[in-house]
Amino acid sequence: MREQGALALEPPLIRLSAVDNKRDWIKAIFAGLVWFCAFAPLQCEPAAWLAPALVLWASAAKPKRAFCLGYIVGVAHFFSSLSWVLYIPVAGSNIVGWVALAGYCSIYPALWSAFCWWIFPGDVRQAGGSILCMEFKKRLGWGAACAVAWVAQECLRGWVITGFPWNYLGGSQLDFTSLAMLAQYTGVLGVSLVVAWGSIGALLMFYCWREQDRLAPALLKNLVGPVTLFVVVLVLGHIALSKPLAKERDTFSIALIQPSIEQTVLWSVTDVESQTERFEQMMDLSDSAVAQKPKLLVWPEASLPPLGRLNATNVVKRFKKLEEAIEKHNVWRVWGTDTWTNNVPFNSALLIPPEDKFLRELQRMPWPTYAKRHLVMFGEYVPFSEQLPFLKKLAPVGNFGRGSGPVTFDLGMAKTSLLICFEDVVPKLARRAATPEVDFLLNMTNDGWFGDSHQQWQHARSAAWRAIETQRPLIRCCNNGITGWVDEYGQFHGVGELVHSEGVRMVEVPLREGPHSPTFYQRTGDWVSWGSVFVCGVLALLRVRHSDGAEKNDSELGDDPAK
Repeated sequence: MREQGALALEPPLIRLSAVDNKRDWIKAIFAGLVWFCAFAPLQCEPAAWLAPALVLWASAAKPKRAFCLGYIVGVAHFFSSLSWVLYIPVAGSNIVGWVALAGYCSIYPALWSAFCWWIFPGDVRQAGGSILCMEFKKRLGWGAACAVAWVAQECLRGWVITGFPWNYLGGSQLDFTSLAMLAQYTGVLGVSLVVAWGSIGALLMFYCWREQDRLAPALLKNLVGPVTLFVVVLVLGHIALSKPLAKERDTFSIALIQPSIEQTVLWSVTDVESQTERFEQMMDLSDSAVAQKPKLLVWPEASLPPLGRLNATNVVKRFKKLEEAIEKHNVWRVWGTDTWTNNVPFNSALLIPPEDKFLRELQRMPWPTYAKRHLVMFGEYVPFSEQLPFLKKLAPVGNFGRGSGPVTFDLGMAKTSLLICFEDVVPKLARRAATPEVDFLLNMTNDGWFGDSHQQWQHARSAAWRAIETQRPLIRCCNNGITGWVDEYGQFHGVGELVHSEGVRMVEVPLREGPHSPTFYQRTGDWVSWGSVFVCGVLALLRVRHSDGAEKNDSELGDDPAK
């Protein structure tokens, strides 16, 4: 073991410290940037296994200071990973949105850091904060508690103020298929638990090695818990992978239209020339798609142009030509558009049968309709705007109403449920939408807000977990981004090389014999997520009771000199 004098000179890597120096800030920034590397555009999956350990390493201090250092970690991570917000073509609002969103999300790693060092065992704290002073069982328990707390903070980030379930730690492991299959039992946050505990276990082993200054077999005890969990998970993953999917009864051909329309054009509804070009582009792509005889034609979110502002004769002519081909080839349509109820707009999707004429029935809207349920904060609604109406002016595209629930679209030989925009990153929405009769999930989104940034791959990889969790294919139709489909193992198909270009993506989706049995995760819900929140609440209560007991004992000892 190192001499005591040398040990005292160590930075807060080993001992809890309140020393304020630039090195702490550098370590915090470094930890946040490594965490950022786990996701697109770099997509370095091993970085995720380092991130929780580095956050603890960088924030090792008393709780208040741990919170500050954890916040710096969050700033470095979220300001980097969410930089795609700056691509929004609204001068000023993009910067404000970026700062507000990243600053808000940074609160969660700060809370996690403070919590972890707050529940650091009291007897060890009194011994100087050395990890080596901690008994093996306490070291194991503390590491597990920190991993559970990581899941809890991700759960809360995905729920508070409608939630922002983006770039979960476990979500970075999509290509580690054996591990990713855990999601059908626990959801993606179960994978976060495995990664976080593995990372923290390795950190504890590193701490002990630093203090002992030698490698010893006993150090491996720090990995007993996380390695045991990892092995169990891999066994479950192997079982899931070896279990064959339901027999394929048919395939379903889908034409996905990706027009790649710039967001400024979508907003310029009064510019007749640009809207005419937009309309002609959608019709040309649709004509090309229908000629390939798909069973379903899908337009992305908010893709229907403002027809009332266009040349009526030309609109009728183009729709007549398209719908003659649609009826001939028996093609269903799912189109994204805004609908209105009692002067309230809804971000919606319509199911139009092959024989129906869109223009003739437009006023009645007799078709099955799905309205978006999970609205984008500050994009489609403003929190507390009902109580403070002046806040509604902050929403750049208006204040939308919320849909009432999932809707199943019957396509004849197949059934699908809809998810619009960021709804495909919200696990509970997909879990409830994937009812036994649903053959696949369909997402329509407009990622054109963010140009050709890394947002598209972050979005797509976050969404891919819904296919694993529900064991249903996920089809994605984007204005600009990752258009294609994701299979039950989280693998992408039909995306093509030119992600950000306009075109038609033809995909063949397997239809399996049903009804489809719900996965364990669908039956039980977010038990890992909310169970982690509950455990953290219990740990906090125990920590408070322990502190109150220690203060009482100290007071009694101080009052009676004989003691």
